[in-house]
Amino acid sequence: EPLFRSGLRGTVRDMSFHLLKLYADRLHRLERTLSPATHTSHLLDYGISWFVHLMLRAVYYVHLPAYSYVALQNDFAAQLESLGLWKWAVFVLLHLVDSADRQRAVQQVLVRQCSLNENEDDEAFLIEKLHVPAKWIYEAKALIAQYDRIPEKEAEFCLKAGLWNAAHEVIMKKLAAAYIISGNEDTLLNMLTPLADDDRNCDIFDWSEGGEILFHYLSIKKEMMALDEGDQELVERLREQLKLLCTRVKDLSCDSLEDRLCQSEISKKCASYLKSLLFLEERPDEDVILDDGSLPSLSLTPYIAGLPMPEDYALSELRALTRSYIREFLRRIRW
Repeated sequence: EPLFRSGLRGTVRDMSFHLLKLYADRLHRLERTLSPATHTSHLLDYGISWFVHLMLRAVYYVHLPAYSYVALQNDFAAQLESLGLWKWAVFVLLHLVDSADRQRAVQQVLVRQCSLNENEDDEAFLIEKLHVPAKWIYEAKALIAQYDRIPEKEAEFCLKAGLWNAAHEVIMKKLAAAYIISGNEDTLLNMLTPLADDDRNCDIFDWSEGGEILFHYLSIKKEMMALDEGDQELVERLREQLKLLCTRVKDLSCDSLEDRLCQSEISKKCASYLKSLLFLEERPDEDVILDDGSLPSLSLTPYIAGLPMPEDYALSELRALTRSYIREFLRRIRW
């Protein structure tokens, strides 16, 4: 390559000339030295420019203007990404000084290049070698899942990224109702469990009207499935928890018909569990009067009547409670 070339915008000098000039004058403009035109006819090839600048910075030639520095990192990263070397493009972008610009640039590459299928080699290289925060990778994957309309993956990666508000919103708006209606409740409980931590849910918008209600319902249901009839202390505790839950089911956010159906299913289960616990507490040889003087079935009536159930099912439940109340009243008379 000649030391001098004539172009449309005047004479272009070789990089060697600029390096000698820089040695003689430390304030010589670095953007001229690092221009691709000084060393190649391919004006979009920033490889040598980037490496030369890296070496110049090591010997304290740091007067490249900020906008030129950012442009050099972005241009070389774009070149690498276009060649399929996107992980090395991330490496280049990590040299950006401003933390916000660095995070934004790296995440943009991750969104374009990451896939939802786990690639252990790529992720290990990014996290272990380049020290890219795992949160950035999971945020990118959550955005990809949102674009691809895969809410299960979106919720999964939001949880891994610690995006508690976003995870709660996805779960409540796209997954919870379908999971409860289809009986896939264990998966839903596993999703809600990380959000139930007090240090996290205090910052989640509408947690008390959404995830908290579902989490308590699913936790109670899990305990009911494994309930030992002889454990009267647990029976009493579950009974009180169910009473509290019954007063809160009506507060569950419902934005669609599917949400309404989900709310009705939860109400039916709550009513069924309350009656089951009532029968577990009944014993022929024990007094059927509660400490406050009321009969057990009568004490449950306000809770079941307040559940948001379809009218026919609500009437059926109240008729069952009425029959139970009559039996208890007759037993009370005998006593």
